[in-house]
Parts: sequence; structure tokens; C-alpha cells
Amino acid sequence: MERRILSGLLAIGLGLLPVVFKRDRLKDWIIIYLLKGFMSSFLDSIVTRQKKVTYPVRFLPEYFRINVLFDYLLFPLTCVVYNRMTYHSNTAGIFLKAFLFSIPMTVTEVIFERSTKLIKFRNGWSWHHTLLSETAIFIFIRIFIGAVRKSLKKYTYEN
Repeated sequence: MERRILSGLLAIGLGLLPVVFKRDRLKDWIIIYLLKGFMSSFLDSIVTRQKKVTYPVRFLPEYFRINVLFDYLLFPLTCVVYNRMTYHSNTAGIFLKAFLFSIPMTVTEVIFERSTKLIKFRNGWSWHHTLLSETAIFIFIRIFIGAVRKSLKKYTYEN
């Protein structure tokens, strides 16, 4: 069952790539995607090394302890969609939408934790940690790309 879920999620993620990466602001979306993939894998490596979260069934288990599918495909894609949806949002909208994206992801993770071998929480890790860390990462990436846009706009006008 777990392998089918992973295969289905992989198919969905790969199918969404061309939809999410439309031509408008493509550089922004690529920066967000790559930064998010780096951050996810880095933080997930720390959490898995501390054995707070384990992934008993995952892609490439002989090479990675982390969930490669989530860290390098699904979460970065979701982060790009979040940034697309908050492009014109005010601060309150950015924070609200970060929670609106994090809540279904956390609920899905809890369901997988309770009913599959895809993820297991240990050593004090709970859904609260997942919700807060996912929300914080959404907001951090949004602030980062906002700062990049602002600095590029300033640089463009000065030169």
C-alpha cells in the first residue's frame, strides 16, 4: 500500500510541474523551488538524525534517511504555489495563507503517520512541530523572495 501511495504522489508531483512552473516570474519560482528543496532536505536530515521522525517506507532508502519525494518535489511545489497565491497579498494574508497551506499538509502527515509506514513520529515530535515548522518555512521563503524582488527592483532602477 505504501509504495502505491508514494507512486501516486510522485505521479501527481511530476504532473503538476509544468502547471506550477508557468512562464510568468519563472526565475522567482525556480529560486523558491530550489531554496525550499535545500531547506527541507537540510532540516529533515537533522530531524531524522535525531530520530524524531523516521520514514520506514521511502524512495531510495539505501541512499537517504529523508523523504526524498516530499523534500525535493512535493513540498517545494507546494511552496511555489503558496508564493504564487501570496504574490499580491498583504502581511496578514501571507500569514493566513501559510497556515491554510500547512494545515492540510499536517493533517495528511498525521493520517499517514497513524495508518501507514510512510512516516513515524518519535522522541517528542508531534503534529504541532510539523504544523509550526511547515508554516515557518512557508513564511521564511516568502520573506526571502520578497527581499530578493525588492533588491532587484532597487538595483534595476538605480542602474
